Amino acid sequence: MSVEQLESAIKALPPEERRRFAGWFDDHRHELIQCEEVEAAQQREVLLRLNETDTNPGSLESFEEADLDRMIRAAAHAHAKKAPTRRG
Repeated sequence: MSVEQLESAIKALPPEERRRFAGWFDDHRHELIQCEEVEAAQQREVLLRLNETDTNPGSLESFEEADLDRMIRAAAHAHAKKAPTRRG
């Protein structure tokens, strides 16, 4: 199946099914693109960034505990918005 055929099939889905597919795709994206070429590119990028950091440590931004707290609250808020409501 081609990308164009997939796109056409996805667009033909009812809105609720498209939302379910989008959620599934987001949850499984990492499984779909794993390959040696991608892993090698990621490794090169990490090594490049580590080298840049070693070469110019002054370019790093400070990261405080308050920054981490803010990130955790934002992630929790985003997760709460995304999580389905449970009815009992």
